[in-house]
Amino acid sequence: MGKGILSFSYVLRVTLFLLFVVSHMSLYAQSDNIISGVVSDQSGVPLPGVSIVVKGTATGTVTDFDGNFSISVSNPKAVLVFSYVGFITQEKPTSSKQPFNIALEEDIQSLNEVVIVGYGSQKKETVTGAISTIKGSELTDVPTSNLSTAITGKLPGVVTIQSSGRPGEDAANIFIRGQSTWVDSSPLIIVDGVERRTFSQIDPNEVESISVLKDASSTAVYGVKGANGVILITTKRGELGRQKISISADLGAQQPINIPNFLGSYDHLLLRKQASINDGLNIENDPLISDESLEGFRLGEDMFRYPNLKWYDKAIKSLSFQQKYNVNISGGTEKVKYFVSLGYLNQDGMFKYTNTHNRYSSDTDFKRFNFRSNLDFKVNRFQTLSANISGRKDTKNGFPNISNVFQSLIAQVPYAFPIYNPDGSYAAIAGQGNPIVKIAESGYDRTDVNNYDIVGSLRNDLSFITDGLTLDINLSYNSSTGSTKSYREQAGTFQYNSVRDDYDQITEYSPLSYTGESPTTTFTRLGIQANMRYTKTIGKSKIKTTLVYNQQNDKSNTSNPFVLMGYAGRFEYDFDGKYLAEINAGYNGSENFAPGNQFGFFPAASLGYVISNENFMEPLSSVVTFLKIRGSAGLVGNDKIGGSRFLWQGLYQYLPATGSRLQYIGFGTTNPSSLGGIYETRTENRLLTWEKSLKQNIGLDAKFFGNRLLDITIDVFNEHRKDILMSARSLLNTTGIPSPQYNIGEVKNWGYEIDVSHMNTIGEVGYSLRGFYSFARNKIINYDDPSGTPVMQKYAGYRIGQYRGYKVLGYFTSQEEIDNSPDHSTLGGPIIPGDLRYQDTNGDNKITESDIQPIGFSQVPEIIYSITPEVSWKGFTLNAMLQGAANASVLFTSNAGFEFGGAAGGGQVTTLHQDYWTVDNQNASYPSLHLNPQHSNKNVNSFHLKSGNYVRLRNVQLSFELPELFCKKLNIKNMRIVLSGNNLKTWSKVEGFDPETVDQKGESYPQQKVYNLGININL
Repeated sequence: MGKGILSFSYVLRVTLFLLFVVSHMSLYAQSDNIISGVVSDQSGVPLPGVSIVVKGTATGTVTDFDGNFSISVSNPKAVLVFSYVGFITQEKPTSSKQPFNIALEEDIQSLNEVVIVGYGSQKKETVTGAISTIKGSELTDVPTSNLSTAITGKLPGVVTIQSSGRPGEDAANIFIRGQSTWVDSSPLIIVDGVERRTFSQIDPNEVESISVLKDASSTAVYGVKGANGVILITTKRGELGRQKISISADLGAQQPINIPNFLGSYDHLLLRKQASINDGLNIENDPLISDESLEGFRLGEDMFRYPNLKWYDKAIKSLSFQQKYNVNISGGTEKVKYFVSLGYLNQDGMFKYTNTHNRYSSDTDFKRFNFRSNLDFKVNRFQTLSANISGRKDTKNGFPNISNVFQSLIAQVPYAFPIYNPDGSYAAIAGQGNPIVKIAESGYDRTDVNNYDIVGSLRNDLSFITDGLTLDINLSYNSSTGSTKSYREQAGTFQYNSVRDDYDQITEYSPLSYTGESPTTTFTRLGIQANMRYTKTIGKSKIKTTLVYNQQNDKSNTSNPFVLMGYAGRFEYDFDGKYLAEINAGYNGSENFAPGNQFGFFPAASLGYVISNENFMEPLSSVVTFLKIRGSAGLVGNDKIGGSRFLWQGLYQYLPATGSRLQYIGFGTTNPSSLGGIYETRTENRLLTWEKSLKQNIGLDAKFFGNRLLDITIDVFNEHRKDILMSARSLLNTTGIPSPQYNIGEVKNWGYEIDVSHMNTIGEVGYSLRGFYSFARNKIINYDDPSGTPVMQKYAGYRIGQYRGYKVLGYFTSQEEIDNSPDHSTLGGPIIPGDLRYQDTNGDNKITESDIQPIGFSQVPEIIYSITPEVSWKGFTLNAMLQGAANASVLFTSNAGFEFGGAAGGGQVTTLHQDYWTVDNQNASYPSLHLNPQHSNKNVNSFHLKSGNYVRLRNVQLSFELPELFCKKLNIKNMRIVLSGNNLKTWSKVEGFDPETVDQKGESYPQQKVYNLGININL
């Protein structure tokens, strides 16, 4: 850890001591006064199990079956707190007239809860679209440094895949309801009503809520940008009342998860010897596997002559640390409301040897400073001015070419050389660099990026024209600028000759030098938005309309500005809280398409029926608290079609008179002359357009036995995506130019989501249980497969991103079986018993590329689920989350999958490779071993394609909130101490790597397990 930071063990000891002392503070009451009474609902029905607690103490009781209670209090000014699931909590002083007859009021707040939707908000009870929401308070205790990973397992239909754990680069890829396109499936991100490129580095302490819009009804207002779903982030604002100050601090210890278990030198060379025999090599010609050499490596007495180094283990720390701090202040008067937040994150990297000298640090660390100020000014009776100003400074550090270092760590054999020579110099051999040198003394890159977001909004209450009319005008500015400064050096490395006892220099020393500064992507966005709303109540009918105009101007680096503009509208109708209807539409334009084809219209409609509000449901009201069915259908678009700017235009390139590949025009034969010319590189297609998605959704929302006792949401959806951009595959390649881009791709995507939660109180123990299960499957309808393509080689009919390779039928068990099987030697031999036996798909009696077929699933899981239990008692709260994914595949090749990597004699081996096939071990978990990097076994096949299914103990959290009386003595409102963990345990069939890894070579920064201690104080 950095200087000035208390040691983790010291903080932990102090915290545990405080928890022990505070948890044993008992406030014993003298039985001076017995309070008794009955608790019932508004209709007089007794309520059993109601919790009654003397406020500020641990003294409490519960009502019996008939709602009766009795409790002893010593303080005549004491206050009793009555709480029950599904009802509003009441407080009553003991000085009140007895007996206590308490009538609790049903809590309908969950039904009146406001849900943020596109360009507005709606009551949750009247929502007819498919929307999932989460409160910001559910994110702040997750000990992760990235907001995109904090939502994992918390929102049905939202798939997150975190492919890297590197600080500053650990954002998750997000898919809403799976994939419906192979071009770009990323959702639209909206922060406080303004489009943003990402939300991953927003401080969770700034977030009020996150809404995910999934169906056409909720996303149609975003028109050409809504097909992949929309994520709406709403940040916190000040509220009327006295000033509130919240301070939080977190200290976390990180560990990489799923580290490959490579073998040491002796075990490695034993497998190398067996592989050499299998390949028919003369082992007498390989001194490394001679009996003398093997015995030297087995004894391990001479580390310089017989090195034994597990490079991955040597380079990785057992622990690294992260710190998070936040202070936010909020409050307000009738004139001004404010929310101000300051946040700081410092996340260390996981590598050793990054501070071996004082010239610089090559640690892969990340620092982030967040600032936000949300202000609301009451200008006059009819106008409110809001100003959102936020900024973020990111600083990322690290040694250069980190992927190459990972490649070295998993490819460098353990027997080649040690880290240091006998004289203390760095060791290496010709052609094989020292991975530690790459980490410690190759220089570093430092990237600084500044992000600024400014949104000004003027809300106009036009009730002086007509009641219910408002007009909001927003101006927004977003920018991101930064640069990377690079410094390089080269440490001298030497090969030690133990026989001669001297050294051969491999690389020469080069001192640290500044090699230049390169800009990061510079981005600016200017936006304007006008939003007019009108609400009207006529008898039992409620009408609400919204009209929106927006325009934005994007500019990246030195390219020309990219302009988008559009209109959106929404009409909502609610009759008597029972019958709901909604029409949404977006009309968007983009200059990226050809004139006459730049605008599109995207309509959607939805209906809802609140059955529980019908009179005939009143007898069942005690059981069925709320019941609504809803359905939606509509058309939305996706303009993330990939490719270059103005992709519809034809392109031409000038070629000079000289060049290769006949890239010139020649005249004459005897004395030919060459002239330059212009040739077509891309054919014009003025009909190029965006993707179009027809979506349908049917949903059910139900609450039973009170608003929280049992809550169920079910959605079934179907999507048909057309006009996906792709190169024509069925055209003959006779023009000499690449195929034009056409909107010919087509995909269907369907599935369902089930979200169930339960909350209750038994005595002084409160508990809840929530679980969801989401399924989404896609099928390619049209990928322009050429006529005559064999069925198994077509893309139509299969999943987006589904792996393709050879289907493994088992192991060859004898030479006779090899002789009587299709010829596998065309893929690389020798083929021996124990090798993989492939399916001859086309029946030509030989295994070739024509036998490649779809295998497994894609990297994106079809199924996601989570279970989150929580228990609370007297200020203590314990919760956990089990999160999982299924119907996914992950491929490991090269050094991450194949024995001896991808190079003969190079690469490492693991414990998996030790269980290889032999005549005596025919149930082995791995086929016969081979050094040949081009061997038949080392192709993409169903054996090396592993199940990406996993179950992960994603979060565990134990918190304690100090008693109110104790906090009053400290002059604070409340104080909460939290012990938590993230990514604590993973169950999967993948060995040595994480099942979310998308790098098939294993050359990525692993995810991190985090143990966290946090404290939150509210003043």
